[in-house]
Amino acid sequence: MTFSENNTSAALDFESAPPLPPRPKLRRYLLLLVFLGLVLYLFLPRISAMQHELVVLASLRIPFVMLAVAAQIISYLGSGYLLRAVVNLSPRPVSVMDGALVTLGANSVGTLGGGALGTAGMTYFWLRRRGANRGAAGLGGWIPIFLNLAVLALASLGGLLVLIRLKKSSTVLAAGLTLVTLVLAVGMGTLVWCLTHREKLGGIITAVAAFLARLRRKPVDHSKIETTVEHLLAGWDGLVQGGWRGPALGAVLNTGFDMLTLCFLFWAAGYRAGAAMVLAGYGLPQLVGKSTVILGGAGLVETSMAALYVIIGVPHPTAIVVVLGYRLLSFWLPTLIGTALVPFLSKRGEALASGERPMS
Repeated sequence: MTFSENNTSAALDFESAPPLPPRPKLRRYLLLLVFLGLVLYLFLPRISAMQHELVVLASLRIPFVMLAVAAQIISYLGSGYLLRAVVNLSPRPVSVMDGALVTLGANSVGTLGGGALGTAGMTYFWLRRRGANRGAAGLGGWIPIFLNLAVLALASLGGLLVLIRLKKSSTVLAAGLTLVTLVLAVGMGTLVWCLTHREKLGGIITAVAAFLARLRRKPVDHSKIETTVEHLLAGWDGLVQGGWRGPALGAVLNTGFDMLTLCFLFWAAGYRAGAAMVLAGYGLPQLVGKSTVILGGAGLVETSMAALYVIIGVPHPTAIVVVLGYRLLSFWLPTLIGTALVPFLSKRGEALASGERPMS
């Protein structure tokens, strides 16, 4: 089958595929309404005690704030580079910018109701619409998640070591890091086992596909399963034979510039934070937030991160302003932008899948 035929069949194959989880709007709006209500009821009574935070906010140095914005943009471009490096073996590889937009949109879907499954599923869906074969799209859905979590786990370990050195650590922090790292190791180990035991991978995927087909009351297409396994193994071989360097670099750029965003905001608030101090409060809250299914750990990440920085000596008003500003740039605004991008990404994917020239 030629690529154009395969591409056309892929387009037809995805015409009936639901790009979003069932009944997502009601769940999203209800969860957001409850969350905003909790925020209002918890924080409005404390407005009278926020004078110090307002003073810090009013004294922020704009040049450092602009550097923080630039660092966050580069962080997402790093995510785009990561995705591009993973699917570079497909007939129509994505660009860095397109990869960043896909990551932005998929992360928003995962944040508002799908978790890691929603993020991986939407990434797969949009990559298939852009001409990536099933194997490359599958790797593009999951490899970035595992790599980003692996880099976050290393950052969390570094932060825990800093806290231990400062004698600010606790058994709870160590236990939390151990648990999340264990879950990450099990997930990565399962992926590696499946891809190294090739004779069993086909049977596992066939069983999963048969189960899903029974749920959907549709027949199993064994030829598609075989093609998917072949493409998945081909993409894995490319990563093993040196192709892992690009994705690893993308994950490091993503996390590194995200941390730099936080560092610039500390400098904007007049607090000269070094790399060790930023690392101490960065990794653990982020890793715990990634383990939550809905709303990306909203509230949990902010409170735990601010608490860690206060513990290691950052003034409370500075910690509150910096952490909330950081989450605004790295989470809230990207989530809103990514949600708005979902229709555009789906429409652009349809144009690419049908062989039409997408609108610029």
